[in-house]
Amino acid sequence: MHKVRVFVALPLPEATLRTIGALQQELAETLPGMRWVKPETIHLTLAFLGDIAEDSLEKLGSSMLSIGSLYPPVTAALSGVGAFPSRHRPRVIWLGLDGGDTLVRLHGALNTELNALQLPVDERPFVPHLTLGRCRKPTPGAGRILESFSDRNCGSAPLDRLVLYESRLGPQGALHLPRCTVSLTGPQP
Repeated sequence: MHKVRVFVALPLPEATLRTIGALQQELAETLPGMRWVKPETIHLTLAFLGDIAEDSLEKLGSSMLSIGSLYPPVTAALSGVGAFPSRHRPRVIWLGLDGGDTLVRLHGALNTELNALQLPVDERPFVPHLTLGRCRKPTPGAGRILESFSDRNCGSAPLDRLVLYESRLGPQGALHLPRCTVSLTGPQP
């Protein structure tokens, strides 16, 4: 049985990705040693499934169609740079994303479908964010530097489609290939 590494995400418009790329360049000047995510691959992950059987992708695509018809597009505010597990010990540097209750409900609906399909579900609380970079070793002064970016506003972005991506890992990083795209066409609340 052939397996593929997949995740479900909401992609961002090109103009937003350019704004995020400029923010990453600014951060890179003050935070050396980070491994920055290529701006064109930044997205809001709703579910990372890991390696699953390829024959599950069609069922997942059908579930995504039903979800897409129930949920409207979301305009999300992008602001505030933070880090997991903390600003003082960053392993992941992120940009905050606020899409209100719709994003939380969309994430919950996707998890319900994944459970029904007996596919893996991440049990951690959903914290909408865009990963900007990763750090492998301690970065002196990171807390102070990241604090200075904590209220950075990067505007807003329309999130209007769900994409099931296949992720192929390679020496230059991950290649994300869309396997199924579904528009969010549900009624506005």
